[in-house]
Amino acid sequence: MKDLVIVFPGQGSQFAGMGKKWFDENRVVRDRFEQASDIVGYSLADLCFTAPPAEVTRTRFAQVSLLVLSYAMYEVMTEGRRIPVSYMTGHSLGEITALAAAGALTFEDAVRLVKVRGEAMESCVADSGTGMVAAVRMPVADVEKCVEDFNSAGHDVQVANYNADAQTVLSGTLDDLKGVTAHLEDRGAKVVKLNVAGAFHSTFMADALPAFTKALDEVEFAEPAVPVYSNVTGEVHGSPQDIRQALAVQLTSPVRWSAIVASLVARKAAVWIEVGPKQVLKKMLTGAVGTGEVHSLDEEPERVRAVLDRLVELKKSEPGLVGLCLGAAAATRNRNFDSDEYHNGVVVPYRKLQDLAKLDQDTLSDEQKQTALDLLLTIMRTKQVPEDEQRDRVGSILRRTGETGLRTIAGALAT
Repeated sequence: MKDLVIVFPGQGSQFAGMGKKWFDENRVVRDRFEQASDIVGYSLADLCFTAPPAEVTRTRFAQVSLLVLSYAMYEVMTEGRRIPVSYMTGHSLGEITALAAAGALTFEDAVRLVKVRGEAMESCVADSGTGMVAAVRMPVADVEKCVEDFNSAGHDVQVANYNADAQTVLSGTLDDLKGVTAHLEDRGAKVVKLNVAGAFHSTFMADALPAFTKALDEVEFAEPAVPVYSNVTGEVHGSPQDIRQALAVQLTSPVRWSAIVASLVARKAAVWIEVGPKQVLKKMLTGAVGTGEVHSLDEEPERVRAVLDRLVELKKSEPGLVGLCLGAAAATRNRNFDSDEYHNGVVVPYRKLQDLAKLDQDTLSDEQKQTALDLLLTIMRTKQVPEDEQRDRVGSILRRTGETGLRTIAGALAT
């Protein structure tokens, strides 16, 4: 099975009129717009479709509208079927969209949280005289060295986004950014000024933390049903409390997008779909994911549907969760030569797995699937299989079957 990654865009993908076709053609989008409008206290439809472009790009409005539209587009894409998603992530704000889509928080809480986030960030940078630039055509290490050299003279320029091997975004005061731009260009980089309100993902955002942290404390987080990658660590989120802490840290820390991409490429992620307006992330991913396919739902909806149809059919032809558990149970090396322990901990559980395999695999309950995973774990532990191998085998089964939401001890091992 080819691993499917869903990615959600962050601020910068917004534009006047975004989502109009999705809104007009899909009831679920209209419902989400209406639901979110009641929460934020203004009409998202009016904002996205009729407001001046300057309003749509304001941080407090852009973040909410991007979250709602992207989330609703994901619902349209998955409506009426279960697609085999292996991982989710998002760039900056998009990480919250990914967490909501993965069930780590409710849509309503996500809207409330992003409303506070956008307002706090906008207030923090008002009249701050800060901004961001992108340094391209220069390796990250060289950019970091240039910034270090520049800052040694008393300046404070900070890396805000590690987007790609040769695309690094910097935050700082406008004067410092002007100075570091000259410093970088003298050394061969191309520097582009970004149309943003201030120095995001840097310590210049510290004043936005109190309001956002308070809002985070009011949200109930859960284990995501699908592994979601963190912008702060570049790795999969841990516990609900870890998610809460990481989202707070993200405001003042760099987005480690290139680390996320590298980790997923190492896991052989084969299909990437950007869900949200435009195709900013698709452009960033193309060429960075090796032979992986990259698609934009907004720009090529029919192509995306065809790709998903193919993945759904491919999944049907593969062994189900119980079959994979049987295969893993048989394939693992035995290191336990106590006959009684082997009978009770391997033979008996294996027969129970065989009994589960005789059932209709399409109608298995989550409890039966969890039982299968626990039987596999019993077999592997009895065989004295190392824990890291147990974790790898269970994690592979959960990803291949799209059952990463199962939260037994097996699910805990897989994370």
